[in-house]
Amino acid sequence: KGITTPIKLSCEGRSAGGLLVGASLNQQPELFRAAILGVPFVDVACTMIDASIPLTVAEWEEWGNPNEERYFDYMMSYCPMQNV
Repeated sequence: KGITTPIKLSCEGRSAGGLLVGASLNQQPELFRAAILGVPFVDVACTMIDASIPLTVAEWEEWGNPNEERYFDYMMSYCPMQNV
């Protein structure tokens, strides 16, 4: 507590870390002064639903399969592209 203030706080994330930063900025933008998103994975629902993209199907075990309504709805709740 008291370590910093939003005016002095920045965040950075790449790939899935960019997803985390993007979701954080959408949910509570007042917490950060600046953010850097490097090659961010910000359209998670549209990307993960496409089984033709390499590695996507293998990641369904970790992320959930957005072809199933409960996972799709969950992904849409935090997906930066759909929550700007």
